[in-house]
Amino acid sequence: MRALPVRGDRGNPLLRAYHDGLTRHWTPMQRVAGHLISAIGRGGWTAGERLYLSDTVRDRGLSMRDRKGLHRLLNPAAFPLADNPLKNKQLFARMAAGLPLPDACDPDRDDLDRWLDAQSDIIAKPSYCSKGQGVERFTREGAQWRGCDGMLDAARLADHLRHVWARGGVIQTRLPTHDALIALSPGALPTLRIVTCLNEAGDPEICDMALRLSVGGPRPVDNFNAGNLVLAVQPNGRCGPAWRSGGRRPPSRHSRHPATGAVIEGLLLPDHQAACALAARAHDHFRDGFTLIGWDIGMTAQGPVLIEGNWNPGTDIVQLVNGRGLADSRLGILYRHALDRLSEQAWRDARAVQRDRR
Repeated sequence: MRALPVRGDRGNPLLRAYHDGLTRHWTPMQRVAGHLISAIGRGGWTAGERLYLSDTVRDRGLSMRDRKGLHRLLNPAAFPLADNPLKNKQLFARMAAGLPLPDACDPDRDDLDRWLDAQSDIIAKPSYCSKGQGVERFTREGAQWRGCDGMLDAARLADHLRHVWARGGVIQTRLPTHDALIALSPGALPTLRIVTCLNEAGDPEICDMALRLSVGGPRPVDNFNAGNLVLAVQPNGRCGPAWRSGGRRPPSRHSRHPATGAVIEGLLLPDHQAACALAARAHDHFRDGFTLIGWDIGMTAQGPVLIEGNWNPGTDIVQLVNGRGLADSRLGILYRHALDRLSEQAWRDARAVQRDRR
């Protein structure tokens, strides 16, 4: 849904560029529909965003509801989802060939049973999901495997993994965490979210980054909305304080890991420059139809590894850790640059309610 505020966007140049473009190109009926979506409260900031983003940040920020419509304009290759390599995980693995990726098994081409015999710790991820939904970890214990729902033998595990694959998911080796980060992310591989955007010269430019750390627990994910930690990383690789989701309470600030006590604030992130180089290189593989991409780079013992790309990367966490709205950032400037260069047809195709089949 694309909500069109009746009263405009005050001093937010990013939202003004987005909403003015819609207003200029929409028919009167589309504008009425956009105003109605705004009037019923389906646009702007959610209660959760209001909880952890200050008024100052939100005045110059980009909400979750607005960003999806904006990203849909800037990343036309996102739909249909079945053809979107940043949503279809099997397609992503094929297109990212040549980049450092987790070791994986393709049951259509590989012997899954033989592959499992050589593994001791694996991850299964469903396709078309986000925020760590449906991710499963299985660890070998003797002749059996332990998952989040208990023990199962190799044959049952193989059957389950073939079902995951048949529905578009992927099966991967669980990567070991970089030695310097083990105490900072005890429950899952830490990932560096790096947002790249094509700049004025058409080159991928690194615009924002945030490190995500697990606090521990049974779920093998480091997502902020799952109760984990997120923090800003400066261009020189220096880490800021971490923020932990508080659910219905404001997020809490931590200079040390809440479970292990390891120091977070001030840490110099290992392999930072290599991770940045990987993100820029990856965007070159996926530049057709994608102006901006949010990359998840695994910080492993073997160096940075490309986990996935996101066509609709969340802007809430970067606004939280940086303490500023997106309109005041380099990424906001490049958003406006890309909006200024959209075709009239692209604006007209951006409907108030847009639903695409997978």
